[in-house]
Amino acid sequence: MSTQTLPVERLPVSARWRQRLILVFIVACFAVPLAAAWLLVGRWQPDGSVQHGELLNPARPIPTLRFDSPAGQPLDGMALRGHWVLIYVGSATACDERCRTALYDMRQVRLALGKDMGRVKTVLLQEGSPEPDLRRWLADEHAAMIVGAADAASRTALTAAFAQPGAAGDWIYLLDPLGNLLMRYPVTVEPRGMLKDLQRLLRLSKIG
Repeated sequence: MSTQTLPVERLPVSARWRQRLILVFIVACFAVPLAAAWLLVGRWQPDGSVQHGELLNPARPIPTLRFDSPAGQPLDGMALRGHWVLIYVGSATACDERCRTALYDMRQVRLALGKDMGRVKTVLLQEGSPEPDLRRWLADEHAAMIVGAADAASRTALTAAFAQPGAAGDWIYLLDPLGNLLMRYPVTVEPRGMLKDLQRLLRLSKIG
């Protein structure tokens, strides 16, 4: 009894190439993003123009801040570690309109973070102990803000860190949870921009 061999149906050459192209396309859809991610890891750095403030690249560790509370008690800057910190460096023991606007913006940005506001601290550093009227105003309007008189070394570590040093009273500084100086914002900054930067940082940060 003879066995009959059935003919093998072959696809046309054009159909086989079409199937191969489809397979290559599917593989590329998965492989290309993975390859791009691998190439970018450890190599991509944020461009300063993307931020709403001035980026210090690379971020610079600063000495532990040392300052005194309005009551004259020494405050250990290590208490700031583990938090993102917004610092306004005042130019005197008083607080003019520009100073009050900066403190208001810092407070509102922190409050706008909602459930994440506990991850951020706000600090006012001045040359000396606040005047009595200012002390009362700060207690009423900025009870959550850390207020102190900073020594010259602490102030200089912030104001002189950038390529163009900033005068006291002109800038709000941002420290990361490890105590590194990361950015600064002019006191004229649009608060929404500062808020967007902080929201992005908090979303990406694994610490603080």
